[in-house]
Amino acid sequence: MVDHELFPTHNLNCEVTASDISYDFDDTSRFRKIEFPEQAGITANALLQLVPAQLAADTASNLYVLRFPKGVQGVLMNLHQGGQSTTMIDAAGNFAGSASLYKVNPAAVAAFQMFSVASFATGQYFLADISSKLTEVNRKLDDLLAFLQASKRTELLSELTFVKYALANYATIMLSEPQRMATIGNLQRAKIKAVADIEFYTEQLESSAAAKSNENQAKIVLQNKQGIDLASQLYAISTIMEAYYSQNWNQSYLANISADAKPLFALTQNRMISAITKFSDRINKDLESKKKSLLKSDVSQSEHKVLKLYDTLNSQSETPLLAFIEEALDKPSEPSELYLRSDGSVYQKN
Repeated sequence: MVDHELFPTHNLNCEVTASDISYDFDDTSRFRKIEFPEQAGITANALLQLVPAQLAADTASNLYVLRFPKGVQGVLMNLHQGGQSTTMIDAAGNFAGSASLYKVNPAAVAAFQMFSVASFATGQYFLADISSKLTEVNRKLDDLLAFLQASKRTELLSELTFVKYALANYATIMLSEPQRMATIGNLQRAKIKAVADIEFYTEQLESSAAAKSNENQAKIVLQNKQGIDLASQLYAISTIMEAYYSQNWNQSYLANISADAKPLFALTQNRMISAITKFSDRINKDLESKKKSLLKSDVSQSEHKVLKLYDTLNSQSETPLLAFIEEALDKPSEPSELYLRSDGSVYQKN
């Protein structure tokens, strides 16, 4: 381990150690290369210059491990008056206050810059991995236009377009304070509109499910369910990204995010189950009537999807999106390791 007097990383909640283990960094199934934003103006080489010569000479593999006990997102934030801000947490894990820290040692300055940029680059990876699981958010534009109602099409698509933009440019936007602050405001607006859209499509689902069951009506029911899914996923990803952009990992704040999402998703889930149950009952009733009258008893493809949706909703104790949000917010606080090679490239385990 590097001597903290030579390499003062203890104030940054991380440590640097030498590694004699050789890794196959070309194995993309195990490792990913961290790409640093061009406008950052620094690379991992800045950190290499801080490694004591004796330690570098004694390391056969020329590999160093950057270890973050509480995750790479726990970085300090710049203050307008100079220095950085850090939060203080008491023994119970509650917010106890904040303090301004000022960098004195030049080595600490370079280390701070390096770790901050690394946190943004790895945060970009976390967000990309998280969003890849959102089926509705990742639909192609043409697919979305096919089911979104005209009255909501412009609003939802505009919010979705912005969220995707903020997601794709996270690492670079984080390097521009004015742009970062504007992005947070827009994410908060997207979340508020997502709540309104969840309510709108839930009401549409209840209305369409109350009508007589047939193939066309089943399609409308499914379209409204997709609208709920898209709005709910937009709420989830904008909520997650607000935390990532603000770098606010206070446990009380994160707990409140989950506390706000839980009743919203629970109420929507219950209303969807109630509506789909009524519609499914009518499908089954019509099916029984056809059987008794010796008519063709097959249900349409859309009606079959509604029946399958009924089974899926009733098998869930709560919406998967709640666990999805909690997992995404826990991710940055997990212990993390980055691997620094002698050529200045940095890798992270997948």
